[in-house]
Amino acid sequence: MKAVLYYRVSTKLQEDKYSLKAQKEELTKYADSQGWEILSEFKDVDSGGKLDKEGLNALMDYVEDHSVDVVLCIDQDRLSRLDTVNWEFLKDVLRENGVKIAEPGSIVDLTNEDDEFISDIKNLIAKREKRAIVRRMMRGKRQRTREGKGWGAPPIEYNYDKNTSTYSVNDTWSWIIPFIDELYLEKGYSDTQIAKELNAITKTPRGKRWSEASVRQKLTNEAYCGRMIKTFSNGETIVVEDVYPRLRTDEQQQKILEKRKSKFRRKPESTPQLLRRVNMTCAYCGRKLSIHMSGIKQYGVHFYIIHNKQERLTDGSKCTFNINTIRVEQNIIRAVKDIIKGEDFAKAYIQLDHSPEDLQLLESGIKTLTKAKTDTHAKIDRLLPLYLDGSWSKEQLDQQKILLENELKTHDQRLKQLTNKRDLIKANLFNYEAVVDYLGVAARFDTLLDKEDQMHLIGRLFPQAVVYEDHIIMQGLLTNNVPLEIRVPIDPNPYDRKQHSRTDRDPKGKYERVQLYLKDNPDASLRVAAKELGIAESTIYRLEKKFGPLEHGVILEQDAAKKIEIIKAYLKENPGAINNQISRDTGLAKTTVNRLVKRYNLKK
Repeated sequence: MKAVLYYRVSTKLQEDKYSLKAQKEELTKYADSQGWEILSEFKDVDSGGKLDKEGLNALMDYVEDHSVDVVLCIDQDRLSRLDTVNWEFLKDVLRENGVKIAEPGSIVDLTNEDDEFISDIKNLIAKREKRAIVRRMMRGKRQRTREGKGWGAPPIEYNYDKNTSTYSVNDTWSWIIPFIDELYLEKGYSDTQIAKELNAITKTPRGKRWSEASVRQKLTNEAYCGRMIKTFSNGETIVVEDVYPRLRTDEQQQKILEKRKSKFRRKPESTPQLLRRVNMTCAYCGRKLSIHMSGIKQYGVHFYIIHNKQERLTDGSKCTFNINTIRVEQNIIRAVKDIIKGEDFAKAYIQLDHSPEDLQLLESGIKTLTKAKTDTHAKIDRLLPLYLDGSWSKEQLDQQKILLENELKTHDQRLKQLTNKRDLIKANLFNYEAVVDYLGVAARFDTLLDKEDQMHLIGRLFPQAVVYEDHIIMQGLLTNNVPLEIRVPIDPNPYDRKQHSRTDRDPKGKYERVQLYLKDNPDASLRVAAKELGIAESTIYRLEKKFGPLEHGVILEQDAAKKIEIIKAYLKENPGAINNQISRDTGLAKTTVNRLVKRYNLKK
């Protein structure tokens, strides 16, 4: 058989000592003993958890261009400790080219299901071992940090002694810190001006120009006060004093921090707006929407939801938004209050009852996102060959990789949310009580909080939103990262004269719409009908006077005597009811109920 050899170590230290050489000698002897022809050999000094390695990429190119029977490695974990997606990609390349994986004493044929299953188990074990190695390394790094022993590249102003694990001042570059401090604290230079002064004297140790970001890092790094600060992936931050020789006093550091805090303090927003803290995206083109203020404060300010730039859709038309926030603000407040009020009210905004078909749709969404995630992984893996064959430049490669990684992050986040939601629905945990627990903090927020606090609260409850022409989907996250979506209507434009003239010319049409709604919902009051149809309640009363009484179960007329009769009849069946309950169940306005109960002593 025709074989290629592959051997790998994780670190340069292993390469220099023994591992690569030992692997090569053992694999060569084994191939000779089997009578195999060695066509080529490939090596890597890198992590097994990465697909993008020079030697492995070259191996995959080689097996596609040459007739190879087997890839021989000392152990499969030398070839792969990859995640599932990348491991499947590597197997596909080998399988499509008829290449087996061999270790001394065994051969895995990837076209055989049993062999492939064993190979997958080996890869899972290798991945688990890799994670255990990483955990042990991080525990060692945390302990080393607690003991004040350095690791990693130090700032350029210091030298590191591996024998003693201590730092000393690098005289070649230590002048940088007092130079920057003097310009910043005494002469009042900005970061950009300091970078300009440094560039007039020297370049960085890597031969690059000093930038505003590099100066900022020098000003805020507490290593120059002797402090080593390390934050680890488990969230732990370890601070150890007197690790580095001091190049800046604590007093100087405090002055720098205070100056930066006062300089970059966020300006308060003079005119808060309810949706300003919500990240809104357009439902049609997917681009970000922002809040734009128009008008002069003394004469009235309006806020609009708009695109920063126009976007052309696939049909060539322009995607434009210009929605006055007065069309949706009160609807958002009303939606939150209605949801908290009762489950029947909440169903107008949230889907609480889920049928088997709904679960099937969720499953379909999860399946689609899983495929999209796999496809994005594959696109990332295909980037390197495009660069290696000269199709793309390094800049194009980096730019496309960033875009795909952001896309992958979005897919992953949404997939977790849908999966959690499906699991909670199956366990009957996605229910009205969970929603009320989440929104309970917003009870009476429109009266208890000022405008700015209302803005911050809505931003925390609904960090995302998708905007359509006639409604907005407010998106929050319940416990366990489960998505909550509330559908809030956007009222017609009150300043659209053409729209008003069209509707005003067809009052009979309005009347028939109300009557049709009341026939479909016989227990609904005129107040509820007005809200659902987006028609003012007073307009419905005028339509009744013009075209006759509407047929509906709950009678609401402007005759006080009939309203008193309704309240008396309700109190007869519910003698302990409070005014809010009377208003809710009869459809009468709260102010009307309060006034009539008090004036006519209806609760005697």
